[in-house]
Amino acid sequence: MKAFERKKKLLNELYFNKVVYVNELAKEFKVSEETIRRDLEKLEKEGIVERNYGGARLLKTEDLPYLVRNTHNKESKLNIAKKIDTFICNDISLFADSSSTVVETLKRFAVSDKKLHVITNAVNALYDLNQSSLEINSTGGKLLKQSYAFIGSQTIESINKFNPDFAIISCKALNRDGIITDSNEEEAYIKQIMMNKAKKTILALDSSKLDKTSLITFGSLSNIDYIVSDNDFDAKFIELLQKKSVKIIN
Repeated sequence: MKAFERKKKLLNELYFNKVVYVNELAKEFKVSEETIRRDLEKLEKEGIVERNYGGARLLKTEDLPYLVRNTHNKESKLNIAKKIDTFICNDISLFADSSSTVVETLKRFAVSDKKLHVITNAVNALYDLNQSSLEINSTGGKLLKQSYAFIGSQTIESINKFNPDFAIISCKALNRDGIITDSNEEEAYIKQIMMNKAKKTILALDSSKLDKTSLITFGSLSNIDYIVSDNDFDAKFIELLQKKSVKIIN
C-alpha cells in the first residue's frame, strides 16, 4: 500500500472512529507499527490528530481533506445532486464552490449531458469534468491543498468578472436562526462573493449540517433563493424558510 493510500484509509478510520490504535492499524494495513507512528506524527504536525500512548485521537472533523469528506454521507450528496440537476435547465451560467456536495452536482450535470457555463474554484472538477458537456472556467488562484480549492486574491478577482444566473454553494452548518457558517475563512469569503455576484443562489445542504454552527459566518437565509437537502425539513424550519422567501427544491 502506497503512502497516500495509507493516509486516506487512516483519515477515514479517524473520521468514523475518532480514536485509532497503532497496533490495530499496523495489522490492518500490513505495515510496521513504526510506519503507522510516522504517519500519525505527520498528521499531528498538520494539526489533525493528537497522539497519545498507543495511538491518536482526532482533533478536527471539519477540515479533513476533500478525499475523506467526499466519502462521508455519499448517498446524501448524490440525492441532492439529482434534485438540483432536475431543477437546472440548459444554457445557463453558474458559480460552483469547491464543496464535495457541489462537485457531485457538477458530475451529475455531466451525466445528464447538460450544456452549462460553470465558473468554479474546485480543482478536482477540472480533472473530473474536462471531457464533459460542461463549459468550465477555472478561477485559478492559490491552492488550498486540504480542500482541493483555489483561494486568494486571484480567485476573488476572477469571480468578480462574472455575473452568472446561479451560485450553487454548500456550507459546514446552518443553524435554526438561519445563519450559514463554514470552517475556513478564505473559503467562506469565496462563497460569500459568489452569492453576491450571482442572480440567484442555491444552498446545497445535507441534513447532517442542519441545526449546527461552525466557526465563520458568511451569510444567512436572507442571501439564499433556493435550498435543497437529502431529507424533508420539519414544520418549524419550513416556516423559517417561508419567512425568508427561500424556496425548497424537491
